[in-house]
Amino acid sequence: MWPHGSMIPPPFEYYRASSLEDAIEALSRDPNAKALAGGQSLIPLLKLRLASPSKLVDIGRLKELKYIRLSGGELAVGALATHRELEEWRGPCGAIPEAARQIGDPQIRSMGTIGGSLAHADPAADWPAVVLALDGVIVARGPSGPREIPAEEFFQGPYATALQQGEVIVEVRMRCPPSSSYVKIARRHNDFAIAGVAAAVWAKDGVVEDVRLAATGVGLRPLRLKRAEEVLRGRRISEDLLLKAAEAAAGEVEPVGDVRASAEYRRAMLGVAVKRSLRRALGL
Repeated sequence: MWPHGSMIPPPFEYYRASSLEDAIEALSRDPNAKALAGGQSLIPLLKLRLASPSKLVDIGRLKELKYIRLSGGELAVGALATHRELEEWRGPCGAIPEAARQIGDPQIRSMGTIGGSLAHADPAADWPAVVLALDGVIVARGPSGPREIPAEEFFQGPYATALQQGEVIVEVRMRCPPSSSYVKIARRHNDFAIAGVAAAVWAKDGVVEDVRLAATGVGLRPLRLKRAEEVLRGRRISEDLLLKAAEAAAGEVEPVGDVRASAEYRRAMLGVAVKRSLRRALGL
């Protein structure tokens, strides 16, 4: 049984922001305030008392942050675009709907947002790996104006990001490669990743010209699989090449064991996810 009162959030002030500027001002005034969007990451933490903000600033109704736009091979996604809306995306960047449909259940996908997931920075979440593989940039706005943060600099540790006090994620920009995919291995459907891999591939005449691989669930933050990328670049596609890339990836991570999986099992499953994601991206 849960300890008495453990599923009751601590008291907090609730404030509904009328505009983005209003939200930034409210968050800037209180260092213990938290932004609330879909609430699918934050509310469970409140119930378990793993987070105790003094104020929740609700930005969930700010329509200017809810969009998906494609321009010149770059996809711009507003922070309040839901997992469900991204699941229904039918343009380039195939990794995006693949990742979205593997997040939680229908309620979570309908309410949860990409901005909320990135700001939460769970080391086993799906979006961080996808944004890393697609050369993403997180656009934040705070008291000093807008700031662009490369995805590789944004995730700084478990549940820790480069966001500063008063800053709110407003947009995510991603580069759309010719082929991309996302594969997750989990204990059950739509659970957090034991190992997840996003692959972005540029290939021509059976040769990998360029590639970006990113992993989730196998470290304290999402990470690029740079050794595996080097194995692939400039090489002719074959099953042996994919195996070598998987072995390189497994050798460059330091997984942490937990209730879902041991460290060694995560490492082994990373190799499997690398091969599967590359096969899917390459149409093999």
